[in-house]
Amino acid sequence: MAVLLGLSPIITLGAFWGTRLNDFRYVFLPILGVSALSIGGLLGITASKILHHRRKQTGSMFVSSSFTNLGSFGGLICFIFFGEKSYAFVALYRLFEEFVYFLIGFPIAKLYGSSDGGHNNKNQLVRILTDPFILVYMISIATGIALNVSGIRRPEFYTTINEVLIPLTSVILVITVGFNMKIKAIGQYQRECLAVATIKYLLIPVIITSLAYLLGLADMSDGLAFKVVFILSAMPPAFFSLIPPQLYDLDTDLANSTWLFCTGALVLVVPLLFMIQRLF
Repeated sequence: MAVLLGLSPIITLGAFWGTRLNDFRYVFLPILGVSALSIGGLLGITASKILHHRRKQTGSMFVSSSFTNLGSFGGLICFIFFGEKSYAFVALYRLFEEFVYFLIGFPIAKLYGSSDGGHNNKNQLVRILTDPFILVYMISIATGIALNVSGIRRPEFYTTINEVLIPLTSVILVITVGFNMKIKAIGQYQRECLAVATIKYLLIPVIITSLAYLLGLADMSDGLAFKVVFILSAMPPAFFSLIPPQLYDLDTDLANSTWLFCTGALVLVVPLLFMIQRLF
């Protein structure tokens, strides 16, 4: 709670305050972010059909393939590779992340489950628009942009603050998740783990990076925006992917297994990402 409502807004505000946003093509970043989440979900459903899954398994495959860890892992890796200046591009890419999760992802997952999880579709939009996490995130972005265009110079100490807060928030969020997961269950879902890993680490990066190149992002900010898109398009399932299976009585072991497998695979994926991005 303290991380999401306290530390993350400080990081986001500072990132937008200190970055020059003078190219209309920046609007493509959130569009690519939404596209990656949407295409991932469709590929997950397709893979589930190929594997002849039941509805509960298909729902878990959908959220595992769609919901992506853009903040804790994606933001941290971009920070390590490119520094604090990349964080504004990270924030833009994931601008509509929560909206996609709650407005699209959760309702679709619910269709494959047998429980409504206490959710009322009629009030879904109101809950999302008044959600404190989303409100704080949007306010921090708006404030950062306003300070950016106002001409007020960002204090030098903000760079030092973000250099501490970005890795700190990532570590805290990672530590607080996954304590009740069944590691042994991965053996029962090897095909699913490989399918989601293929979607996350091969298909989505190829599709989204190709789109980013065609939209001209490789020419922006000395290629930094393009590299950020590449890194963020190749991230594992998000912590949020573990929530719908519990709410809607989906296959929780499948969701947990794919999360653990793909997150563990980062040990191999991150060095590859570092080498590939240096070729751009």
